[in-house]
Amino acid sequence: MSLTEAQNAMQRLLAEHGRCSPLELLLATNRLGYEDYRAWRRGERATLDGVWLGKAQDVRTLLLRLRRWAESLNLDEQIASLYGIDERAGVGLVASKDPALDGLLCMEFLAAGNRAQLDLFLDTGETAALGDLVNALASRDADAAERRLQELEAINPGSWAIADARVLVDALRAPPPDGVEQGFRRLALLEQRWLPAANAILRGEARDFLAPIWRSLGQLLDGTPFEADRPRRHAAWAYLHGLDWVNVKQSIEATPGHARQPLLLGWLAVAHWRLREREAAIEGWFELCWRHSAHFVTVVEASDFPDGLVRQAWLNAQDEDLAPAISPAWFPAWMLIEEPGLAKTLTRSGGETDPERTFDTLLALNAGGSDRQNMDNRRTLQALHPGLLKHYMDALESAEAMAREPMRP
Repeated sequence: MSLTEAQNAMQRLLAEHGRCSPLELLLATNRLGYEDYRAWRRGERATLDGVWLGKAQDVRTLLLRLRRWAESLNLDEQIASLYGIDERAGVGLVASKDPALDGLLCMEFLAAGNRAQLDLFLDTGETAALGDLVNALASRDADAAERRLQELEAINPGSWAIADARVLVDALRAPPPDGVEQGFRRLALLEQRWLPAANAILRGEARDFLAPIWRSLGQLLDGTPFEADRPRRHAAWAYLHGLDWVNVKQSIEATPGHARQPLLLGWLAVAHWRLREREAAIEGWFELCWRHSAHFVTVVEASDFPDGLVRQAWLNAQDEDLAPAISPAWFPAWMLIEEPGLAKTLTRSGGETDPERTFDTLLALNAGGSDRQNMDNRRTLQALHPGLLKHYMDALESAEAMAREPMRP
């Protein structure tokens, strides 16, 4: 992960939550898998050592550079205590055996607006009681949360947090729904009441509080047919919010006709990406480009689109003055020029449209061949899209120039 990619992810988290922790950053950029993170919080792993993408030294170096960058932005830094959930509720956690790395992973950065609100709140006498309540809820400990809620009510019966906290305690104690119809009603309750309450009180911890509920609903709804006018009733929607990427993938692939549904194709691509199956994710996004172009634009321009390289390539394409313009249908061909290494793993589209033929031609060019084959493919590309041929030749010339540069000592 480059520093720029990490900075962009950190800015998104700060914009969404007013705060950002290194652990959330690693999760957002797929350098830490949610299953490993969840197992650690449940006490099934002693630390996170060895499960993040890359060497521990590289992670430590990146976080140090981010810390310096955060200082340059005048962000506040504080220690964020890490606790277990479920059976390990309230138990302190160690993120790494390396003390220096563990210290970095326990940091949290606060945006200026969030800091002002926090400073105001810290001046009140109910701070400790509310903090204990939040910790109990984040640990998903219903009994402890009930006790802390009663303590807060005794201190300040008018506290803003009481109503939302009561909703979350009730959520922890709610019996599992019986049957699909009850599951649909539970889904509505989750989205209309539990989710807003969790976001209000727990902020970033809302995801981990609700993930088991989402997952249980996914299991209950498994096998229900996909309805395009009510897509949230499909199991994949619940699994998606529960960050259960394996079951997102399996539930979509088991759905008849899923390849004709743009929503399912988009969710499946995200699941592939989170499972570190990037080529399959990119092929899914390219399928959206060719078959459901409007939905691709919605997906790639969303703030939570996961692949920074694909998103940047799309933004770069929109800045180019080419004819034809780089619409979604032409974007897969553009992406092969921006990231030629993809040609080693992606397969031909086999389509008959000009954008698909252009994509297949660029695949052939990147794969190499005889001089005559290359010249024929360039002529084909010239006929299909002269602007892409020029972009391809410019990129090829730039790569050859870099290869000729002497290595610096």
